[in-house]
Amino acid sequence: MKEIELTTQEAVKYLKENVKMHDRIEIAYDRIFAEGEVLNVDFSEYFGKPGFKMLVSLDESELGATVEIDVYEVEEDIIEFIHYPKDGEAVDVTVI
Repeated sequence: MKEIELTTQEAVKYLKENVKMHDRIEIAYDRIFAEGEVLNVDFSEYFGKPGFKMLVSLDESELGATVEIDVYEVEEDIIEFIHYPKDGEAVDVTVI
């Protein structure tokens, strides 16, 4: 597993450029921890501003729950994440 340290802006750029549908992600932001499969990545414009949202199917949820993470909204709160690409080496990112 590759381990890297990134600033908040670099971490968001990494997520935007590297996380694809069906990859797995473990992400910690604020007091939230979400782990699961990325079902969708959305770069639509919202209220006239660029957007970046990830839809994640939570692992081991009895309800089969999904969560939508507005990355731009929580970017200052991202602590760390582990990206498991469908094809490739896992990357452990710590936000500094």
